[in-house]
Amino acid sequence: MLIYLIYGPTCSGKTDLGVQIARETGWPVIALDRVQCCPQVATGSGRPLEAELQSTQRIYLDSRPLAEGVIETEAAHLQLISEVEDRKSSPGLILEGGSISLLNCMANSSYWNAGFRWQVSRLRLTTPDVFLSRARRRVAEMFAIRDERPSLLEELADLWNQNAVRPILEDIAGYRCAIRFAKEHNVAISELLHLDPLRQQALIAAIADEYLEYARWQERDFPDWREDDRSSGGFTLAACGEVNLVNQRDV
Repeated sequence: MLIYLIYGPTCSGKTDLGVQIARETGWPVIALDRVQCCPQVATGSGRPLEAELQSTQRIYLDSRPLAEGVIETEAAHLQLISEVEDRKSSPGLILEGGSISLLNCMANSSYWNAGFRWQVSRLRLTTPDVFLSRARRRVAEMFAIRDERPSLLEELADLWNQNAVRPILEDIAGYRCAIRFAKEHNVAISELLHLDPLRQQALIAAIADEYLEYARWQERDFPDWREDDRSSGGFTLAACGEVNLVNQRDV
């Protein structure tokens, strides 16, 4: 089996690349994201809409209410292995995401050295100006009201009524920033839905800044796997080969 691994920081285009490769190959994408396993925070965690998937298959490692907490790393890794084992007869799979803990768990597991062929594409953090421009557009889209699902602020306002989930929300990028913004401006969480345009733009900018800090953390703590130089030019089977999934900083 060939595994195409796509990883990189938030707002780097991982999902778009995964969809592109899935359309070219017909392979499913397994999301390496623990927060996306909670559908109640689909918008804020960056789960793509069905239309954005362009009829490709995307597999999540769990589906659980936020009150149960974000899936633990080891449990997510075991489920990932199970998903791969169930598809061992397939020609290939796409693994895509940016969970630092899950990716490092993979890097330290001997399972991934058991005869798979690999293509690795690591998307890098851009300059702050480029990143923030993209991040602000993304947050503005998350704030938009859609028929398919609630906005990030609607998700937050609805979930905030459950005291048990508040500490979980305060630990997720985007929601954490919005909660802090509400406290600093002395407004109720529900009032974030009705901010004037200037304050809304300030909140969008603040969340984008938080995403940049998170992306820098990801860049620092990701495992560093060898990439095929040809991978940056698009997906080709000829570019695939054996890859030893070991964190090079530990070698």
